[in-house]
Amino acid sequence: MSITDLIVASGLNNKQHAAKAFPTWVLARIEELLPPNMQETAETGCGKSTILFSNLSQHHTVFTIDDTAHPESSVNYFRDCAVTKLSRIETVFGSTQITMPKWKSNVMLDVALIDGPHAFPFPELEYYYFYPRIKTGGLLIVDDIQIPTLGRMADVIAEDEMFELVELVAYTAIFRRTSAPTFNPLGDGWHDQHYNRRHSKNIPFQFNGLVPLEGGTLHTPFARRIGATPLTISNQFIAHELRRRFKNLFSLMKTNS
Repeated sequence: MSITDLIVASGLNNKQHAAKAFPTWVLARIEELLPPNMQETAETGCGKSTILFSNLSQHHTVFTIDDTAHPESSVNYFRDCAVTKLSRIETVFGSTQITMPKWKSNVMLDVALIDGPHAFPFPELEYYYFYPRIKTGGLLIVDDIQIPTLGRMADVIAEDEMFELVELVAYTAIFRRTSAPTFNPLGDGWHDQHYNRRHSKNIPFQFNGLVPLEGGTLHTPFARRIGATPLTISNQFIAHELRRRFKNLFSLMKTNS
């Protein structure tokens, strides 16, 4: 039984919290895509994803505000769930604008999830403190890309040589860290970034011999990808359900053989 199934069985699936929980089928697909044997993971925000990571990662760091006094507390949501492995969770309370710059850990992450404050430039701040810490082959998950500030950030990431898009699940973009060198977090280097080079065709620029990129695939903006949102997400849900049912049927056949 998957961790998502355990969450559903716990009855938590019928509850919501102030920040809104991942739809169950989206969480299930994320679980399927997570790397095995995760040692270190982190996220901004909390909820169902926290429960999931606490079961699949040896140590999970959560950057979130302390909303335990709220009647629909996101923190209490995961703390009160019987499925949650609280001993594996390190909670860092406070606004990520304050707590993430103070993060002194040098651990490398198997997965980082960005789902904290959504207004510009706060998601970019979270990305800044996460991206140098993501292992080659690790995942970067960006939720709520239907919000323009997050969608535009995800567009830039999708064209960065450090990441490749694994899958777009509803409004959640999942990227995998490539083996490309880590972009210098203390430099500038705008002229090296593929997004800038591909989108500078109408700007007469040439810097240190670099010219606009002509090759490669120009990323389709996420805003355009989710333009037919109801149909797109409905098809994704149907595909996920078919995949889940065939998997269950295969397991049953294997057990009975």
